[in-house]
Amino acid sequence: MYIVNSTELIPLLQKQWRTVSFAAIAADAGTTVGMSKDAVRVMHQDLTSEHGFSVSWPRYIIPAMSPGKELDEMNRRSVEVLASELRVLRETGLAKPGLSRWSRETMAKATTEAVWGPQNPYRDPVVVEAWRIFEAGFLTFSMFPLSSIFFPHLLRARETVAAAMMEYVRKGGHKSASGLVRMRQEHHQGQFGLSDDDFARGELGNTFAVLSNTTPCALWLIYQIFSDERVLADVRLELSTLIHEERDKNNQIVHSVDLGAIRTSCPILLSTFQETMRFRAVNPGPRVLLEDVQLGSCFLLKKGSMLMIPATVQHSDIGAWGDDVAEFDYMRFARKSTTGRKKPNRVAFRAFGGGHILCPGRHFASTEIMVFAALLVLQFDVVPVEGRWIEPRCDNSPAQAGFPIPDKDIEIELHPRDKITNWNFTFSGSDKSMDIVSEDSITSDKIQG
Repeated sequence: MYIVNSTELIPLLQKQWRTVSFAAIAADAGTTVGMSKDAVRVMHQDLTSEHGFSVSWPRYIIPAMSPGKELDEMNRRSVEVLASELRVLRETGLAKPGLSRWSRETMAKATTEAVWGPQNPYRDPVVVEAWRIFEAGFLTFSMFPLSSIFFPHLLRARETVAAAMMEYVRKGGHKSASGLVRMRQEHHQGQFGLSDDDFARGELGNTFAVLSNTTPCALWLIYQIFSDERVLADVRLELSTLIHEERDKNNQIVHSVDLGAIRTSCPILLSTFQETMRFRAVNPGPRVLLEDVQLGSCFLLKKGSMLMIPATVQHSDIGAWGDDVAEFDYMRFARKSTTGRKKPNRVAFRAFGGGHILCPGRHFASTEIMVFAALLVLQFDVVPVEGRWIEPRCDNSPAQAGFPIPDKDIEIELHPRDKITNWNFTFSGSDKSMDIVSEDSITSDKIQG
């Protein structure tokens, strides 16, 4: 196993994407989610070619996940669900949930509605619980021989979700789903001939990409904002500039907020989100070497080995981030280089991967997570039950987790700031992308040029 500790090596490795492969790992997941032997064979063909199944599908869906109509529709539906959930809480009054569980359930509801549409199989709480069980044991299930025999509870959980997904596909639920699901169906079935059941099980696997990192990231963004009075004050002040007072048909004052403006008008919130990912992400960045790879003049990487680009290593590199790398600096990504502080090395920012396998869903996930935080900041005070914020231990997080999962939930009280104010939250469309990773900066520069 090779561990990449040098940021300077990352661009060299990313150019070798055909042989330093993530696609090979993704193809192996087909077996874990129960796809047929024929489907798994298709997934493993042409792993070094842009035309192969496992290499081509993440790029095939980019039009649906890039700024534009399809992405706007997903974000708009997510905003509707999040705003509705918090409106109910605000009208109910004081609530005392566990922050980790509550934020996970709320984000999961909004995300699955936005992705799978009106026939979303995750509306069934039995399916949601089965997914939670399978997700937690996914790595165990995928690595152990005869896992279906030794871990029958994981098999049952997987098959519960698979059955719901297969029923969803048989009823044509994917036809009214997001552009993401429709384009995956075009790719998997239209181009590669997968069966309905294999496509459905592929959507089970897609749930990992959709939920596994977004839900804990939302938890940590909320934690970082509300546990620091400076961060909360600055983010709340910034968001308050988006509020416009209007009058409804009954001549009542309504606070109207276009949450689409978060993408371009809230640099402090965006920086806090990016710093949360830098400070909290623990994704290992796994690859497998399909051939011997010569890396510069110093390293010969041997075929069959694993290679890791751990976010924790890159995100804690003093050379990339400066002497205050161990501190949470919510303005790190918003400050101008004239402040005298070291400008962040964006190549070392690995929360969304990079290069050929840069996460295509980063704009949807980023917007959704920041919208959730914004709705909370505007409408609630979040207070820890213990009286002060105590960082939870995360010793038992699943090995595949991209963010730490607290061993014990953080008990909080949600205090509505004002139960009288009427709010109207909307989400306008935009063809502009957020500058989240270094590749976004490059794309933006090309467009402007």
